Amino acid sequence: MGVTRPLPTWLLLAGLAAVFSGWRVFDGLPYLSYPLTVVGIALLLLVTAWRFRALKHSEGDQRSIATIFAFGTLGCVVGLAGFIPGTDTGLEFLGFSFQEISEHVRLKRFFSVASPILLGCSLLPVLAAQWALGRGGSAGALHIDALRARGSSANALSLGLAGAALLLFGYVTTALDRTIDLSYFKTSQPGDAVREIVLSLEAPLQVAFFFPSVHPVKEELLGYFRELARATERVVIEEYDRFSNPDAAADYEVRRDGSVFLRVAGRTEQLDFALELEFARGSLRVLDGHVQQALLQLARQRRFAYLTTGHGELNDPQAVVEEPDALDRKLQAVREGGEFSPEEELPLQMLRTLLEQLNYTVRDIGLRQGLGDRIPDNAAMVMILAPKRPFHETEMDAIFDHVDRGGSLLVALEPDREFRFEELRDRLGIDYDPAMTLDDDNHYGGRGSIANRRLVLTNRFSTHPAVNAAGRGIGGRTGLMMDGPGRVSEAEDVEGLRITTIINALPSNYQDRNSNFQFDEETEERGSHGIAAAVERVAGGQNGEDARGDGMRALVYADADIFSDQILRSQMINTAVAADGIKWLGREEEFSGEVFSEADVPIVHTRSENVIWFYAIIWGAPLLVLGAGLLVLYRRRSVREGDGS
Repeated sequence: MGVTRPLPTWLLLAGLAAVFSGWRVFDGLPYLSYPLTVVGIALLLLVTAWRFRALKHSEGDQRSIATIFAFGTLGCVVGLAGFIPGTDTGLEFLGFSFQEISEHVRLKRFFSVASPILLGCSLLPVLAAQWALGRGGSAGALHIDALRARGSSANALSLGLAGAALLLFGYVTTALDRTIDLSYFKTSQPGDAVREIVLSLEAPLQVAFFFPSVHPVKEELLGYFRELARATERVVIEEYDRFSNPDAAADYEVRRDGSVFLRVAGRTEQLDFALELEFARGSLRVLDGHVQQALLQLARQRRFAYLTTGHGELNDPQAVVEEPDALDRKLQAVREGGEFSPEEELPLQMLRTLLEQLNYTVRDIGLRQGLGDRIPDNAAMVMILAPKRPFHETEMDAIFDHVDRGGSLLVALEPDREFRFEELRDRLGIDYDPAMTLDDDNHYGGRGSIANRRLVLTNRFSTHPAVNAAGRGIGGRTGLMMDGPGRVSEAEDVEGLRITTIINALPSNYQDRNSNFQFDEETEERGSHGIAAAVERVAGGQNGEDARGDGMRALVYADADIFSDQILRSQMINTAVAADGIKWLGREEEFSGEVFSEADVPIVHTRSENVIWFYAIIWGAPLLVLGAGLLVLYRRRSVREGDGS
């Protein structure tokens, strides 16, 4: 019986798989995408013609089977064609034009929903009918085969319609925009850094609460500070009602409920919280960070961090090229309830905020601010972040003078810049190779441009205090995110320095020597290499001859983008690395450690993880449900056969 042959069904599946692979999997590779798509469409048209030819020459029970296959195959082809109007490229190809954007969106939405529903409701009956014919069938059993095929295809159609109903239900619930807040909430706990700061204070820490006697926000805060008191035995907790205790309220100059005061040896810092728990949750999730910032201001005087400017650095406002639609996006954010400040934010806002939280005043310094003369004596550290142009000779002399006076220096580099790191080589003992580091598999970002290979990651950290949290696995599961870092290594001919490679690349990384984003075995090699290094000048030099820069500390990073706003916002481990580096440069490594936060952090996957999750969801879940259904059906048939025997 030719109509029951499985070959057309296999060709149908092959055609659909070829079109899907060419359209989605190998998109961006024209030499694979176009041939696969053309071959897939040809197979689908061939199978459709085959099925309708069989329908034309069949009759009786054979015709009922052929009808399922013919119209099911036709539905697959029509459903696949329906994806074309669901894309901007398809609408442009068909010549559609719209006066209003709403009409455009509605048409695309219709086809984006209707096409997969039609495809699923057509393909499932064909597969079910073919499976039913394969399970039975013998000479003279055509009538039974037809009944089995019709029943199986009807059940499969019901399954497809049920899936469509769930899809539409999901769309309706999304359109209604009704949400229930079942989010996770927990007040952060005292971290290692806060405990060390409390232990280093010259006097016990007094914590004064000004809340109503019974209050949910107060209870959350008390839990944090009681744990801190238990761990350090240097915390005194006081609870006040500002109306019942007017003397205490006057002493702390309380103006409202919801205030917490931290006092050490007469110096006081204030933390304010919303009185409604719903609005206080955000602050409670990151309470440990707020407490650390306040304690640092109590532990020492505010210090200064200078960021060089005027050479195209990441923090140089004149080097920032704003996108053409930036103003439109800001106005749209205001319409959606956001805030808009008429004053432009300075670049590297996240790094500046981090420095301020660590009790530093951030100042930019260039030729106009005196960099060509002398770096101020109050500079706790100087940061040079990816300069594009060389420094003037007088500016470099000022930096040399700062280093020779035992100052701290952070240098973050980027490739394709005119800045000459060689001028700092003899002072820092570091060689820099600007070739970008890539990784074919262990990189961030999903399908798309091969340029994503430069978004590499690493979890290889030393035990140095400048990477204390990251080295202990704190701050992130995936690893430190970098954007095409170069390579740093110890200069063998520079003496008197203690150099430690604190961050290394993964063994699967390689440096792209010819900028083609491909691994070339003849000229490139995979292997681990240095991404960042810590430099110290030992007292009096190693031989006791050169006392210049005694106590000097420096950090050299082969990638400056690890400090960019985009990465620091999304990667907690990058923030931890930046914070520990600042603490080490400021000679406060005893305060390094974990800062607990219960705030939600975006989950970022590598390319290989994205592929696994994508196909696990798209194919794994449906196959699991289908497998469970087949298992139940098989067991049911086994029971029936056992009863019949």
